[in-house]
Amino acid sequence: MKKCIYHSSLFLILLLAGACKKDVAGPALKDGVAPGPVSDVAVENLNGAARIRYTLPGDADLLYIRARYATRQGVVRETKVSRYSRSVLVEGFGDTSAYQVSLYAVDKSENSSPVLDVTVHPLEPPIWIVRRQLALTPDFGGINVKYTNPGENDLAIVVLANDSLGQFSPVTTNYTNLKAGDFSTRNMPDVPTRFGVYIRDRWGNLSDTLTTQLTPLFEELLDRTKMKGLTLPTDAPLGYSGSIAGLFDGNPTGGGFYHSGDAARMPQWFTYDMGVTAKLSRLVWFMRPGFYYTLHNPREVEIWGSNDPNPDGSFDDSWTLLTTSVQTKPSGLPEGQLSQADIDAALAGHTVEFPLNTPKVRYIRFKTLKNWSNGTYVNFYQIMMWGDTKK
Repeated sequence: MKKCIYHSSLFLILLLAGACKKDVAGPALKDGVAPGPVSDVAVENLNGAARIRYTLPGDADLLYIRARYATRQGVVRETKVSRYSRSVLVEGFGDTSAYQVSLYAVDKSENSSPVLDVTVHPLEPPIWIVRRQLALTPDFGGINVKYTNPGENDLAIVVLANDSLGQFSPVTTNYTNLKAGDFSTRNMPDVPTRFGVYIRDRWGNLSDTLTTQLTPLFEELLDRTKMKGLTLPTDAPLGYSGSIAGLFDGNPTGGGFYHSGDAARMPQWFTYDMGVTAKLSRLVWFMRPGFYYTLHNPREVEIWGSNDPNPDGSFDDSWTLLTTSVQTKPSGLPEGQLSQADIDAALAGHTVEFPLNTPKVRYIRFKTLKNWSNGTYVNFYQIMMWGDTKK
């Protein structure tokens, strides 16, 4: 009996081993028969792109459709879509010239159909749409660039100026896919300066360069050693070894910090004396290291200014709302996940820009409407301020 069981088991093992070997090692069968080409082609021309619709061939082993096309610079691009798609998008064209796109149907054996050539005529590329609507104005420490990007395309807006060697080279590059926005260059002297701005897309296409001569507005980094807290009756209580002085110790990643106490509730604020009266251009705050875009770091704030704050701590006529700001996470990733762009932005600090008509003030009230955790604490590490103390 034992012998019978042994032989039966051995036979089953060999049978299974043979089956496994066949499944793993056996190559897929391939043929040399090419599929038919796509047919009934229709072209929809788009901004810097074209969508080509078609009817698929009837081959059962069809795998994908391939589109090949070349730029004016001779760069060959290729786009593939699965057999379940009835159209292919070809994009990255830098002008409105006619382009030939070659379409191939490819089967599971990598056989390609006869080529079907289609001519597309892309509409005006996004780089030119954005370039045409740029607006440049003087700003504190540089220029402000306003733009509209109707297609919300991924673009780089590059600002040029003469560097220390007199070379006309990039000084700021702003990456955006927003429908509209603005940004500013910084840290430039208030002397007549030649500026240039051009647009670049993710395929390397470039617009021409808009050039102008403008004089940046004067600004300087205000002396942090003159800044100190001014505690008023309605200000948030401090806690957890936090202090207003910690915001001005010059260390954005360590040292002292601000932290409100257990009794604080949203919205909450604290007050400080800048030590000078200034027409402010910008404020930069730095989040708590290790907790970027989370927990008690400020997210939505109001910045108020005064030259003679009411000692009762009220927001009466002695205070003026200078500006508001909402901090956003560049990557949009969930809490606890950080991209390199998030880290770079956190290390650079969050910039709050003041309108050009901001009045001169000496006292600041930093009012937090919401932090990143929707909790009741506010905790961050540093504040730096720029402005003009002369005007």
